Amino acid sequence: MAKDDKKDVLRLPAELLYAHELDALKDEDKNEEKPVGWHLSPKAVLKFIVGGKAGSVDITPKYIGHDRLVEIAIATLLTDRSLLLIGEPGTAKSWLSENLSAAICGDSGKVVQGTAGTSEEHIRYSWNYAMLLANGPSDAALIKSPIMRSMEGGSIARFEEISRCASEVQDALISIMSELLFLSYLKNYQPNVVLQL
Repeated sequence: MAKDDKKDVLRLPAELLYAHELDALKDEDKNEEKPVGWHLSPKAVLKFIVGGKAGSVDITPKYIGHDRLVEIAIATLLTDRSLLLIGEPGTAKSWLSENLSAAICGDSGKVVQGTAGTSEEHIRYSWNYAMLLANGPSDAALIKSPIMRSMEGGSIARFEEISRCASEVQDALISIMSELLFLSYLKNYQPNVVLQL
């Protein structure tokens, strides 16, 4: 994105806002071993979040708090398990999850915002009924949720404010997380979900 394009944007996602820092970390990190699907090594992800230096580039701290909490979050995601961030409002849970997603997979935009109106379709999938009736069940008729898209691409999805959702929605998400399997009529999907209360 060119500098002139940024003036019309309310807030850039972390992967664009800190692109120069991520690029510097990738250069410094190019010989390090990375988990499958990760753009940076766990060590570089930690540096991106807590701050430091990558070559001549200063890495600004994204989270001011206990570094150990960030280390545990990264270790949890390393094990292909879901991460649940719980805390009082205003304690940077969303900010931390967005920056972890940006550093790990380069995309923090796969988000489900939990509300009282969030339904199971928001976490699974729904259908374009006109295409479904015309052509039957197919990928073209499927409207994929951010979670389903993250499973397909092996990236991270973020679920914000899960505690505001109905218990049926929470139960559906828990079954996906615990089984680490997303069954649809088309394929099996493997998740990597970041949750936030």
